[in-house]
Amino acid sequence: MASPISLQSKAHWSAVFSLFMGVTSLIAAEFIPVSLLTPIAHDLSITEGMAGQTVTAVGVFSVLASLLLSPLSQGIDRRRILLAFSLLLVVSNLLVAFASSYGVLLAGRALLGICVGGFWSLAPAVTLQLVPPRDLPRALSIVYAGVSVATILSLPLASYLGHLLGWRNVFLATSALGGIMFVWQYAAMPSLPARPGNGFQNMFALLRENWVLAGMGGIICSYGGYHVFFTYLRPFLEHDLALRPDTLSAVLLAFGVANCLGTFAAGFVLNRWFRRTLPAVFLAFVAVAILFLIGGGVRLNLALALIWGFLFGFIPVGWSAWIARTLADKAEVAGGLSVAVTQFSMGLVAAVGGVTFDHVGITGNFAIAALFLIVAFILARASFSLYARATGRLA
Repeated sequence: MASPISLQSKAHWSAVFSLFMGVTSLIAAEFIPVSLLTPIAHDLSITEGMAGQTVTAVGVFSVLASLLLSPLSQGIDRRRILLAFSLLLVVSNLLVAFASSYGVLLAGRALLGICVGGFWSLAPAVTLQLVPPRDLPRALSIVYAGVSVATILSLPLASYLGHLLGWRNVFLATSALGGIMFVWQYAAMPSLPARPGNGFQNMFALLRENWVLAGMGGIICSYGGYHVFFTYLRPFLEHDLALRPDTLSAVLLAFGVANCLGTFAAGFVLNRWFRRTLPAVFLAFVAVAILFLIGGGVRLNLALALIWGFLFGFIPVGWSAWIARTLADKAEVAGGLSVAVTQFSMGLVAAVGGVTFDHVGITGNFAIAALFLIVAFILARASFSLYARATGRLA
């Protein structure tokens, strides 16, 4: 396995934490509509399925940004690019907060997609430039913790504040987070020269490796299987389980906490039993989806929802570990590809899931989730096998 190369002899921890803040702000902004689908749909006179398509808009533009950013910005200091994304986050959330029509709402979310795709594709590679090799695991764990914190911000807190202040004020608050993110990065982030080897040629070369294709397919299916239910979690809790607003907020908080616990557990377990654990997680997801389909009381469904949140902690950590173990010497290009396929997956299932939810109900989403996650299991196993055959090493 190639080792990542750090360009720094000392750690820039304030800059690392500014990346954590960036990931938290961007991912929270991306998924805040999940907890506010109902009021957004009511205020703009659209269906909840249409409101869910705001996640699709983010996904489409994230794919474009993550694929094009590195090849088209090879000579630009990464610090400048990160600061530009911070400002764009503020603008996108202001557009959503003051949206008077569905079109303006989608435009604001499209801008956010550019931020998410570009920033998130750069984050792992930038982290390699901020700390020496001995501090890399700690630095990456700090950056990826932003995903778990964002889950809490975008679910229970956004739901509570939306009920208390209105959904538009939630997006105004998110724009303020973007402002803090900009100031912090401006003060803490050192110059980050673009690293070589980020052209389209190297990206296409990666896609000629069959084990990379299998892994990217596994990323698509695993994120897709999770998000086809997660995107419509609030309507499920609110309509199917008939939870009151205070109970709903408490359950969303518990879901976020379960996700945080899953992230920490993933770091411990995957470090020891990586090749066994990652495919096993997808089978566990399938089992939960089947139990959802079979049906049960409110308590069982709530327990299954929390398990769903816990298991998700293993997906970003697991696939990040896969990249670190197999593609560390191509971190920026590989990061862009992984973000592209992740956002493509979330956009695809938000679109399919919205239509399914509007016409079939949540049971259709559970069935689609199970199918996606079965394929993710198969592709993950295939990627490990093909990598070992191609390189003579274990992932």
